Amino acid sequence: MKWLSVLLAIGLAEGKTIPLSSPDSRNRISLEITETGEIHYTVERDGISIIDESPLGLITSDGDFTKQLRLLSVSDPSIQTENYTLISGNQRSVHQEHRRLSIKLENANSQSLFIDLDAGNEGVAFRYRFDQQTGSPRTIQSESTGFKISEQAHGWISPYNNSSDTSPAYEDYYFKTQPGSAPPDSRGGKTRGWYFPALFELPTGKWILLTESATTENYPGCHLASDSQGGIYHIEFPFPDERTQGVDFPPSALPQHQLPWTMPWRVIALADSAAGIANSTLVTDLAPACEIDDVSWIRPGRASWSWWAHPDSLDQTATSQIYQHYLDGAEHFAWEYTLLDAGWWQTDMAKMRFAAEQKGIGLLAWTHANDFYDPKKRAAKLDEFKQMGVAGIKIDFWCSDRQETMEAIQSTLREAATRHLLVDLHGCPLTRGWQRTFPNLISAEAVLGTESYMFDERYPEKSAELNAILPFTRNVMGPMDYTPLGLGKKGYARQNSAAHELATAFIFNSGIVHFADDPKIYEKFPAPAQDALRSIRAAWDETRYLIARPGELVVVARRAGKSWFIAGINGQSKDEEITLHPSEFAPFQKAFLIAEGSNPLDDLSSTPLNGDPEISHVIPAKGGILIWLSNPE
Repeated sequence: MKWLSVLLAIGLAEGKTIPLSSPDSRNRISLEITETGEIHYTVERDGISIIDESPLGLITSDGDFTKQLRLLSVSDPSIQTENYTLISGNQRSVHQEHRRLSIKLENANSQSLFIDLDAGNEGVAFRYRFDQQTGSPRTIQSESTGFKISEQAHGWISPYNNSSDTSPAYEDYYFKTQPGSAPPDSRGGKTRGWYFPALFELPTGKWILLTESATTENYPGCHLASDSQGGIYHIEFPFPDERTQGVDFPPSALPQHQLPWTMPWRVIALADSAAGIANSTLVTDLAPACEIDDVSWIRPGRASWSWWAHPDSLDQTATSQIYQHYLDGAEHFAWEYTLLDAGWWQTDMAKMRFAAEQKGIGLLAWTHANDFYDPKKRAAKLDEFKQMGVAGIKIDFWCSDRQETMEAIQSTLREAATRHLLVDLHGCPLTRGWQRTFPNLISAEAVLGTESYMFDERYPEKSAELNAILPFTRNVMGPMDYTPLGLGKKGYARQNSAAHELATAFIFNSGIVHFADDPKIYEKFPAPAQDALRSIRAAWDETRYLIARPGELVVVARRAGKSWFIAGINGQSKDEEITLHPSEFAPFQKAFLIAEGSNPLDDLSSTPLNGDPEISHVIPAKGGILIWLSNPE
């Protein structure tokens, strides 16, 4: 196949392209070098333009890789087979084939740069790579990468927040926008760009999700710049003022690393529908393989969580009583865990551990991220939690995308795994395929979740729409600790129905589902709804999107063993009638339709189903539905 490299090199010198197509031939990414040595790429699906001509290139501390580039070689395409298991999510077993090739370029100073292209059936990706061996680090001064999208496209993106003790942490609304529009000012004042991921529906009816994968300790998390004039979204690095409270950072936030240096994948997920985006595994396909040899100790599950209902600091006796109450609640609903949030040090942990062990329930404990940057402090903190006997830790307030934060998180996940500790990240960067590499990353926040009923006056009005966007954006990236089903009264009154809140627990993916409210509230539900909370899973065997309209209406069917749950939420301020066909999921022994009760905000109703092949149901504005097709194992 030597001829292929020669022909491609000749074609490229004449201004032609280097194409790479997916195994099913539907997706194609092509790289072009101009007569002046600049590099661009395009993306197509079914021959239809998805990403128009967009820039590539880097400027480093010692070289310019944006112009006067010369082609040295192009590798033959190879097949990359990805077979792996996920601890949680839409499906457990993943099998995907990708085609991949490498292009070697040289700049005017005879320095080489590789660009790797990847084409899979669910999208395409590219990354930069330096293969030289050097003793001194290289700094990336700027990255020219852009994504040119039709200005007639409609997008859903979340604005990148100003730096503070609680941001950036990927906790904002997704706004419907178009390429060329600036991000709105939102939570935390003036915004400075767009968070990943970015979802778009193109005029052609195709769907894309822009994001990144395989960000390790050698690169910062990136985002999209504010300026998208002409429809080009550019990669931007973190800001120098981003920091974890209590941790000192160097002045510069630019990427820096010794060579060789393989950088993250820039990812473009492709689909014919929003459902195809929601079910995509492209981000984990491109992530490094699992580093943990034995994952048998990693147990996904459900958890009770006291902080949402009891956020205030209490004395030792009261804290112990609350924790015992939530431990009893976890036992009542047959959940695997209970989370001891901030203030757990007010209780007798030895007694709590003994009580939990008697019930067969694992303890999770909250802690602050500032103890996990310094290697010695990190090791000591992890050892402390291991000696306490907890199953895992919730590490909060990272609030940075800087490379130092990526390194601290990667090291924490790696070292926690050696101690058989689960990790739940909060106030954190977006996960970027890390759950494949470190399955002990059981969940992560990076979402504007249920706690916002305490902090944001806009949340009650906007949360239903947000909930109907998250399956196609944030949750595609990995497990999401949204903490569903908070029904108690908070500072800002909820508008979503209780059935809507219940359905989110079945629609969102998280390796541990932390139920926000007091278990006593759930004990007032109709018996089928209580049984559904006992039967909900954190890892599903199969997922089908029956209705997928971001921001408007989502209906998902999920299988656990032989049983199916069909969950739906209405993100709109108007009622919507849906028609479902339970017979598609037959046979089943029992079936219940759970929806709004007499007081929709607080009550649920339960109606047995009699085997009707078709069901029509009106989901009220900001309402929800759950159909449970039960087949006991």
